[in-house]
Order: sequence, then C-alpha cells, then structure tokens
Amino acid sequence: MSKEAVLQFYQFVLNSPALKDNFSAITGLPELIKLGAKYNYIFNQEDIAEASAIYAQKSSETEDKNGQIGLFKKTDADFSEKHSQFYHYEFKFSDVSGFEEIDQEIEKLKIKPSTVDMELYEKSFRDEDFNFASISPDSPEFKQQYDEIMKPCFDSKISLPEHEYTQRQFHLINLDLHVDHLLYEDYLMTKVRLVKLLEKLFGFEIKFSGSLWYPPNAYRLWHTNENQPGWRMYLIDFDEFESNSESQAFFRYMNPQTKELVTIEDKPKLIRFFKVEQEEDKLFWHCIVNATKFNRWSFGFLVSDDWMDNFLLRNSNKK
Repeated sequence: MSKEAVLQFYQFVLNSPALKDNFSAITGLPELIKLGAKYNYIFNQEDIAEASAIYAQKSSETEDKNGQIGLFKKTDADFSEKHSQFYHYEFKFSDVSGFEEIDQEIEKLKIKPSTVDMELYEKSFRDEDFNFASISPDSPEFKQQYDEIMKPCFDSKISLPEHEYTQRQFHLINLDLHVDHLLYEDYLMTKVRLVKLLEKLFGFEIKFSGSLWYPPNAYRLWHTNENQPGWRMYLIDFDEFESNSESQAFFRYMNPQTKELVTIEDKPKLIRFFKVEQEEDKLFWHCIVNATKFNRWSFGFLVSDDWMDNFLLRNSNKK
C-alpha cells in the first residue's frame, strides 16, 4: 500500500470517462478504497491523505483551459453578486417536471445495510444530545455543550468511535461508509445513474455530498458545513409517514441575519436547497431530527449557483 498507488489510480480514473462518473457519486474514503481495489490499486486512508496533498499541488500548477483541477471541475466558492443574500427553497418531487425517473432511482437508494449494528445504534442514543437541537447557536449556553459534544472531532488525542452512528453529533447512518454489504455495488451504480439524471435536468455538473439514513430517533446536531461552501440540494424521503403526528422529523436552522430559529417539518418526496457560506456572520447553522417511528433518507449534492437560473425559473410557474 502506498501513496503511489493512489496517484496511479487517479491517473487511471482521468483516462476513463466511466470511472469519472463514479467519482461524482462517491463521497467517502471507504468507497474510494473499495473502487481502487476493484481495479487492483491497493491503498488505505493514510495513503490517500499523502497522495491528495501531492495531487493538489500538481493540479494547481497544471489547471487546464477548461478550468478542471484534478478529477473535478472547480466549484463556485465565490458566490455571484446576484445571489449574495441568504436563501432557502423547497419543492415537492411532483413540483418538478421530469422528476419521475429520478424518483425511481431514489427508491433504490433507500437501503438499510446489513453491516449496521442496530442494537449498538439504539444504545448510543442520548437524550441530552437529542434535545440539543432546541438550543440556539446564538444562546449563551450553546458553546459549552457544543464544545463538549465536538471535543473528539477537534482533539487529535481523542480517538473517534469506530462507527459513525455512535458519535455524539452524528446519531445516524452514513450509507457511503458501509461498503461491505451485498447491496453496495448496485447501490453505487444507482448513485451514478442518479447523478447523470440530475445533471441532465440541471444542465451542469453535480456531485454527491452524502447519503444518510435516519432511523427512528436519529439526529444530526448543529453544524455549518463551512469547509465546503456553496449551494446544497437534498432529496428527502421516508418509508412511511403520518401527517399531523405529534412526533415530527424536522430541519432546523438559524437565520444568519436575524438569529431566528426556523423549523421546517420534513415530509416525503421533498427537495431542499440552501446555501453554505464561510464568513462568520453568514454561517448557516442547521440540524436535523427524526423523532418519528419511520425511516428517513436524505441524499445530498453539491450544486452550482446557476441552479437558480434554470431550475427555479423553469418550475416557478408550477408553485
């Protein structure tokens, strides 16, 4: 295992259009390692870290005329002036013309990997963390509890738990970290098809940012995603759903300007857009809770600022 194997694999991918499609669908290091092994490139996470530093340096020196760096096109981290203020949008799947085929692919992604220890998941639930979603990031008591929860992430001397769903801030299942179950290959190919369908609909490059399964009583605590600024799109669905139930699944954020907490009830077959920024006074603090007895899935994507110029305009007449 070595960083050279990673670099050789990157070059192999650049020369293979089909594999480049796969790169738009994978989000986690386990997926990258598994894909490399499939083509006899053997490396681990440490090798990837070393190779990525080398590759980033070389790529910055050899940017091509199309603005392509490494394996991906540049993203628009510096937002255009015309969309500089804060936005949040939601649509139903049925609001969007031509979304039927995309919906069919999403159904195939709503998996429950056999590699997840559901007993351990349930034992890892903590009431104080579940209730932390009700505390505003702008409140005096927020920082102390947030720092306590996030300490393992910020202190290199503390080892993170083996399973992501046992971390305090992340009581849910990241499907892209589970690559050893029997459904994974079909799951990956479905992600590749979904990216292609979304790119056809939008007319520009799209990349997966995460595939998350929220079982009952799952939560993702307050975070900002500031290390990856730009627009996010999430496709949200459930296996079943009860309207007007006391137990809700919801998306909550703090308005960066007013500091108001905004809580939006999640429903099946929902498309959600929001923008992540890096400036301290524009940070998009948000959290997610599934307090229902049903399973919730959320598939995230990095999308261009330009989504507003075609997608939003194209579907505005249906609202």
